Amino acid sequence: MTHHVAPDHAALLAPAVVLEFSDDLRSADVGPLQDFLAARLGEIARAQPEGTDARWAAEHLARTIDADCRDLDDALVSWEVELTEGDINQVGLVQTLRQSLPTDWNRLVEVAQRFAGHPGHLPRWRHLRYSCAEHAEFVEQRTGDASDGGILHQNEA
Repeated sequence: MTHHVAPDHAALLAPAVVLEFSDDLRSADVGPLQDFLAARLGEIARAQPEGTDARWAAEHLARTIDADCRDLDDALVSWEVELTEGDINQVGLVQTLRQSLPTDWNRLVEVAQRFAGHPGHLPRWRHLRYSCAEHAEFVEQRTGDASDGGILHQNEA
């Protein structure tokens, strides 16, 4: 799917320098993660003897993860359309989409964390707990939770 970006929307749709919130996820974030996971899982599959259950399982895991990456990419294209043309606070399908993005991203990041010692692993592939700063603040106020990785406590000391 090709999504054309108007020049005034280019900055809005550019990947965040530091990925802190799921609202900042962009389609461009998925490709490098997808390539990394395909390479690592492919290595594992090729290391298994042909015709074994281990080889079959490794190959199917690689295909499943690749499909999950494509699904997330498609969802992020829809999210980018909402960012530029819609209302991200709209109730219904937009909020369902918004809420599914961190779950899908975090699932892939969890797989990538298995290979965190690999030189191709990027620090930006991290678990995203909140959709935006307002969401983080809301959750902390409601739960008194300070386990946000310092996002809300950067100015305290």
